[in-house]
Amino acid sequence: MPDDKKSSVDEVLKREKLTKEFEKEKRISEQKAIEQAAAKLSSQSQLNSEPTKTSKFITNIDIAFSQAKADLRYYFLNDGNYADEFKRLFVENESIFKRYGITSQKYLEYVRESFDRYKKIHDMMPLEPMKPKHFKYVEDSISELVRMFNQRFGK
Repeated sequence: MPDDKKSSVDEVLKREKLTKEFEKEKRISEQKAIEQAAAKLSSQSQLNSEPTKTSKFITNIDIAFSQAKADLRYYFLNDGNYADEFKRLFVENESIFKRYGITSQKYLEYVRESFDRYKKIHDMMPLEPMKPKHFKYVEDSISELVRMFNQRFGK
């Protein structure tokens, strides 16, 4: 009987250690994402000497996109200018998303799930590249989400 208690304590300690390591790795990856976004922003500002529409501050959506681009599940953000278009859609509807508690990470998850739904409906391969027709479906899905929020909860 004492051996059972010892093994469960060991398991709990291992779990806590793994959780701490995971949190540490998560903080490091977030810091790297922030640094990458800052480097990208500074390189853009060096290329464009005149002021642009983009802000000089790193926003949550920039951090979320830089993290997502490193994640294989969001492979389609690396194709073409789809990442910029999804970012534009988020910024256009940011006030609505904030009102209903949708963070930039949740928004990206919704985008990925919409694209996965489209691939499943049309029997596409898992890593099929995004095309304008697929983007239109996801864009319509986001617009439908915003419309449903407004309809359900009012303005």
